[in-house]
Amino acid sequence: MLGFFGIHFFGYPQSLFVHLNRNFKLMAFDHLSPNVSQEEAIKFFKNVVGDRNVLTDPSDLQSWGTDWTRVFEPRPMCIVKPASTEEVSRLLAYCWSNELAVTPSGGRTGLCAGAVATHGEVVINLSRMNRIIDVDAIGLTLTAEAGVTTEALQEAAKSKGLFFPLDLASKGSCQIGGNIATNAGGVKLIRYGGTREQVLGLEVVLANGDVLDMNVALRKNNSGYDLKHLFIGSEGTLGIVTKAVLRLMPKPRNLQLAIMATDEFVKIPEILRKSSLAGVSITAFEFFTEVAHRIVLKHLPGARTPFQELSKFYVLLEVEQPGAEPEIESLLETLFEAGLISDASIATNSTQFKEFWGLRENITESLAAHGQVRKNDISLAIDKLDGFVKSLEALLVTKKPKDMELVLFGHIGDGNLHINYVSPKSRDSQEFHKEARAIEEDVFKLLAKFKGSISAEHGIGLTKKKDLHFTRTPDEVSWMKKTKAVFDPKGILNPGKIFDL
Repeated sequence: MLGFFGIHFFGYPQSLFVHLNRNFKLMAFDHLSPNVSQEEAIKFFKNVVGDRNVLTDPSDLQSWGTDWTRVFEPRPMCIVKPASTEEVSRLLAYCWSNELAVTPSGGRTGLCAGAVATHGEVVINLSRMNRIIDVDAIGLTLTAEAGVTTEALQEAAKSKGLFFPLDLASKGSCQIGGNIATNAGGVKLIRYGGTREQVLGLEVVLANGDVLDMNVALRKNNSGYDLKHLFIGSEGTLGIVTKAVLRLMPKPRNLQLAIMATDEFVKIPEILRKSSLAGVSITAFEFFTEVAHRIVLKHLPGARTPFQELSKFYVLLEVEQPGAEPEIESLLETLFEAGLISDASIATNSTQFKEFWGLRENITESLAAHGQVRKNDISLAIDKLDGFVKSLEALLVTKKPKDMELVLFGHIGDGNLHINYVSPKSRDSQEFHKEARAIEEDVFKLLAKFKGSISAEHGIGLTKKKDLHFTRTPDEVSWMKKTKAVFDPKGILNPGKIFDL
């Protein structure tokens, strides 16, 4: 079988790990034999990107070698910050020739350890590649380098009277390259789709340093395989995204936001159904539990609830209301009459709009302040959500320790649930994660019965690769590995992520 770059890809690497002692001295890969010393490699990197853009201080290695997961100890060889596609190409060509493993890195806001360098990898961080190259107000496109933050993209579109629809709680930190690598979802997916739907073209540097230019702004291009989709969601295992052409939209008109209280989860999908049938243009549909609400009120400065009494569940509904008639008010009346909600409040100004969204967007940060957290990011078909949640609650009656809280929230409009197991900070961390892991395995087994996914939008990384079989068949995983071997037969790109070879 012919492989990429003329290399046969049968018998691809069997192990992708580096041995590293605690002084960060690079030893040898099981399947690679680096033919360059650490000192020689760092000298080359400095010649490419400049001395100040190669970090080797232990504190920098700890900070830049990890992401928000905080589970695995980061042990990179060094952090290298290129400023151009050419520099990324030179770095990868060198690492390829010398068989050095590479971990691509962006804003490092991931929650599955996809950007964690644990075994002496060279971290290539793209934060210096932060130029917005072009905003086309006629073709409704934006071209940017991979290190531009999502919020900066939104602001660039806004300056032209347009709208970039990818919206994430971490938008001020996460970068578009990382969004593409993980196929990030966000709160607007129900209306606009996730990252994949926003990408028109890509520029990617392959493992051997070759630049694959798919960076076109065509909305229609039916000329063979659309290779860019292989890299979207690949978590940096097939190539490093350096540029992207993204779709823009007309700015939404007259957004209205309501927060609703309800007493049963089964009513939430029904609220979504009735809202859709009412003909309102839904731009976001989120939910969270009373437990999540209480934790945010406790830890978020200035947070306040719009309700006199707390309820078991809450729904945040955002709609675009281009006409003069207040559609959301009549919709709420319908939902009250149907017995689906017990209370509701409509944001009447920008301050309330921000406050209501803050109750949802600050859950993750508040959980981190509240206790130790283990997260599951799952998805199901919407019509299976209620059955799954009931089965989950029944499972936890016997499985969950008394001092562990279950916190649910998520993008219910696209079937995405975030399951959070939370214990006091005083608990022994290893014991907590061991107990949560035991529950997690049972949850994934339950999820498989409902034909769900163990990862809705955060990826697989290191944390979920042992559970990939709950979502993907053996044949699917086999073809993933073959694809990896074609694009990266030496196995230098983000080794150990998604699966082991």
